Amino acid sequence: MFHEMRIYEAEPAKFNILLKRFQDTNSVLFKKYNFNPIGFWSEQVGTPHRIIYVLSWEDWDQREKAWEKFYADSAWSKSLEENGSTVTKITSSVLKPLHF
Repeated sequence: MFHEMRIYEAEPAKFNILLKRFQDTNSVLFKKYNFNPIGFWSEQVGTPHRIIYVLSWEDWDQREKAWEKFYADSAWSKSLEENGSTVTKITSSVLKPLHF
């Protein structure tokens, strides 16, 4: 098992559009394709137009197949067409636990 942290930095004027897409599309597709989100956050102090979330994966194969299905889903394509570009930067990190 491992954890992946993803940070989506939105164009400041489009942050609410990105939030709505996560609520209406991403979260639905996450459930449909067996993603296991640990939690979702925005920043109270720091960069105010970012969504941060952590996913738990059983193995690399699960992660690869889930993302493949997610991006192939017509609901994802439709949300991009309807909302246009909202994200300026995506950072994805696989986290390594520390033993203390």
